[in-house]
Amino acid sequence: MNSIINYLLEFSICWGVFYLFYVTVLHDQTSYQYNRYYLLASSFLSIIIPLLEIPIGFQSTGAIGESYILLDPMLIGETESRGGAFRWEWYYTLWLAYGLGVLTTFIYYFRQFLSVFWAIRLSKPQPSPQGRYKLVYTNGLFPTSSFFQFLLWDNTQTLTVSEVHQMMAHEETHIKQKHSYDITYITLLKIIFWFHPLVYLYEKAITENHEFAADAGALQHPTGNRQTYSRLLARQSMASLQWAVVNHFYKSKTLKRIKMMEKRHKTFWYRYVLIAPIVASMFVVFACQPDTEELEQEAIAQSYEEVQTQLKQIGGQLQQLNEKYFENPGSLREAINAEAQKSGVAPQPPHLDDLQLKVFKDKASGGDYDKFESLLARQKQLQEKLMSLPDAAGVYTVVEEQPAPEGGMETFYQYIAKNLQYPLKARQMGIEGRVFVQFVVNENGELTDFQALKGIGAGCDAEAIRVLEGASGWQPGMSEGKPVKVRMVLPITFKLDGNDSAKTEKAMSMADPETISEKLSEIVVVAYI
Repeated sequence: MNSIINYLLEFSICWGVFYLFYVTVLHDQTSYQYNRYYLLASSFLSIIIPLLEIPIGFQSTGAIGESYILLDPMLIGETESRGGAFRWEWYYTLWLAYGLGVLTTFIYYFRQFLSVFWAIRLSKPQPSPQGRYKLVYTNGLFPTSSFFQFLLWDNTQTLTVSEVHQMMAHEETHIKQKHSYDITYITLLKIIFWFHPLVYLYEKAITENHEFAADAGALQHPTGNRQTYSRLLARQSMASLQWAVVNHFYKSKTLKRIKMMEKRHKTFWYRYVLIAPIVASMFVVFACQPDTEELEQEAIAQSYEEVQTQLKQIGGQLQQLNEKYFENPGSLREAINAEAQKSGVAPQPPHLDDLQLKVFKDKASGGDYDKFESLLARQKQLQEKLMSLPDAAGVYTVVEEQPAPEGGMETFYQYIAKNLQYPLKARQMGIEGRVFVQFVVNENGELTDFQALKGIGAGCDAEAIRVLEGASGWQPGMSEGKPVKVRMVLPITFKLDGNDSAKTEKAMSMADPETISEKLSEIVVVAYI
C-alpha cells in the first residue's frame, strides 16, 4: 500500500510540474503541434518516470551469508483462530471504491463510443471525393464533429456555402492530424485515474489545443476568412452538445479560440528547449537511485561481517570457559541434560541459555560466571541483530510484519493437505523422514526460490516443492513500511504406517524457538501400507 501511495505522490508531482510549465510557458504559443506532442509526452512520462529505477554508481561487492526463518510447526485443523486468518483491512475499502470508480467511468465512456459507432453504422458512411474521410450525416443526433476517419455532419443546420467549407476544413484538420487517437488516450487515462484532478486539466488542455489547430487549418482553406469564421463560432457555440469521445466544431471556449486565431504564428524555440532540463530533473529525482543506496548495501554487508566476527570471538571465549571447568563437550552436554531433566524442560532454546548458566554457576567462580553470563547475553543480542539484516540479495529473515498467506493460514493448510501425496517410490522403498523446504516470499507476495534444505529423496523433496510452487500468493513481509523479500522454511514430515491408503494428518514437531518468527503447521503425510 505504501508503494502505491509513493507512486501516486511522485506521479502527481511530475504531472503537476509538467502541467504548470505548459500553462505558464507554452499555453499561448501558436505552435500547436509542438504543444500537442508536449502534452502527450509529458502525461506519458509522468506515469513512467516513477516506475523506473536507474542505478547510479558502483554495485556493492559485499557478500552476506544466508539465513532463514524456521517456521514453527503447529496443528492443522485447530479450531482456534489463526493470526493469519483473513480480516478486512481499511485499504480494501479504498481498493473497492477505486474499482467501482473505474467501472463506472468505463461504462460511461463505453456507452458514448457505442452510440457513435451505432450512429455511424446506421447512416451508411459515404467516402469523400478525395478519399480523405468518410462522411456521416447525423440528422441532428450529433453535432458536426470528427471520429477517427469519420466526419459526422449535422445536416439539419442552416449554413452558407462558405461556412460549410470552413466547418468541413476544421473537421478535416482533426481527421488529418489524428486527434481522435489523443482523445482515446486521454479517455483511458480518465478511466484509470478517474479520481485525479490533473487528468481533467490535461484533457481540457489537449482538447483546446486540438481546436486551436483545427481553427488554424480552417483559416488556411481558400474560403477561410477570420471575421466570418469568428462570427460562425459565436453563432453556433450555444448549440453545442458535449460529447467527450469526439472532436466537434463547437468544443472549447469560443472567445479564447478567436483570440488565438488573431495571434501571429511564431515559434519561440527557446521555450521548448526549457523542457529538457525539466525532464532530466524528473528522471534524476524520481527514477535514478542515488549512490546512497549502494552505500547502504555496503554498510549492511560490513555490519553483517562485523557481527559474525564478534560472534566468533564470543564463541571462542565461551569455549575457553567451558574447557576450563568441563573435561570435554560430552561432559558439558551430560550436565545440561541432567539439569534439564531436573527442571522439567527440554535441553534446547529458549531454555538452553538458562540451563548453561545453572550448570556453569555450580562449577565456576564468581568472576568467570559473570563473564559467562555477559557473553551469553551479548551472543543472543548479536544473533538477533544478525537475523534482522538482509543478505546480498536483499532477503530478510526478521521483519516487522511477517508474510501471511492470502485467505489465512487455514486456507494454506487445507491446500497443502489436499494436494500433498506420499510418493509411490518412497512408500515402496520404506523411506520416511522430514523435508525442510526453503522458499522466499518476494515483495509481490509470490513464493519463489524453492529449495530442499534437508530432504529424504525418493521423490519426497520434489513433491514438497511441487505443492508449494502451486500455492497462491501471500501478503508480503514489511520492513520500515515497505514490502521486502523474506526467506522462510516449512518442515514437512513423511511417515509410513500400516494401512493401504494415504492421507494427511496433523502433528507437532520440535523446532528452535530462538529462530522462530512466524507459526505454520508442519505437514505430516502418513502412508498406510
